[in-house]
Amino acid sequence: MHDDSHSPDCSCCLDHASAHQGVLDTLELMAGQPEASEDQIVQWLQERGYSAITAEKLNAFVPSALAWIVLKRLGVEQLPNHFIALDEAGEDVRIPVAGQHYFTAALTLAYNTFENGWSEVLPRDTYELVANRSAEMAAANQLLFAGESLQGTTLGASRLLRMSASELLA
Repeated sequence: MHDDSHSPDCSCCLDHASAHQGVLDTLELMAGQPEASEDQIVQWLQERGYSAITAEKLNAFVPSALAWIVLKRLGVEQLPNHFIALDEAGEDVRIPVAGQHYFTAALTLAYNTFENGWSEVLPRDTYELVANRSAEMAAANQLLFAGESLQGTTLGASRLLRMSASELLA
């Protein structure tokens, strides 16, 4: 339940259905406007009623979650269990993946899509467009285009530059 002492997207108040809807809205925007900048995506999500921090989370987490499933299929052996963000003193803080409901909702949708096939909710072209927006896919593609393999590799934790640790942990 949400009360006034919590933000509506804090981990104790955000339910799976709301997180899933945020993921779907983000997929629609990113696939519908593949050339849009991160700032534009965040602005459009805010125009749809999402808070500034929620829009930033969706913008960062949806592409990453979709990429993780692809990278696992390409042979990445180990995925991180955290992200890195800066605190007010500029120090690195480990943000547990499991506590980020938008990320886990997108990861669940991605996993289910790979297990059950493409769908009207998440067709292949949408999946590819959105996953390719992620830093993880950009790094993987550099290796793949250079003729390298991802077999047995470890994915390092992503550094979230557009959000502070306190915003992510709220």
